[in-house]
Formats: sequence, structure tokens, C-alpha cells
Amino acid sequence: MNITVKEAAKLMGVSPQFVRIQMQRNLLPIGCVKKNPQGKCRYYISPKLFEEYTGIKFDEKKENTQATNSENSL
Repeated sequence: MNITVKEAAKLMGVSPQFVRIQMQRNLLPIGCVKKNPQGKCRYYISPKLFEEYTGIKFDEKKENTQATNSENSL
């Protein structure tokens, strides 16, 4: 399981760009950043590392339920 940059940013109260930059600079130890040969970055955020570093528990079921409810309201 992986937390998206957008989800992590929302939980932390910061922008997704802040999360990306801090992870690229190894200042936010919540996962890893991989670059492909074209230079595009992929982000893996571990729920365990995220919780240990931030103290914020990521609840996959809660996040998925909220996303489903938002889609249903459209």
C-alpha cells in the first residue's frame, strides 16, 4: 500500500509540492523517490514511515470511503 503525495500533503496541512521537494532533498523521511531515465520522479510514501515521522495515522478505509462519497455526490 502507498500513500499518494496529495493524501500526505492534505493530512500534514501542506502543499503537495512541499512534500515532493522535501522528499527529493531527503528532509522528509516518509518514503523514497525514484527517477526514471527521462528524469521524471515517482514517489512511494510508506504508511508506517508516515505515521512514525508525523504522528498522523493514515486510515486507508477512511480515505477510500471519503473519495467514494465525493464521487457519488457528483
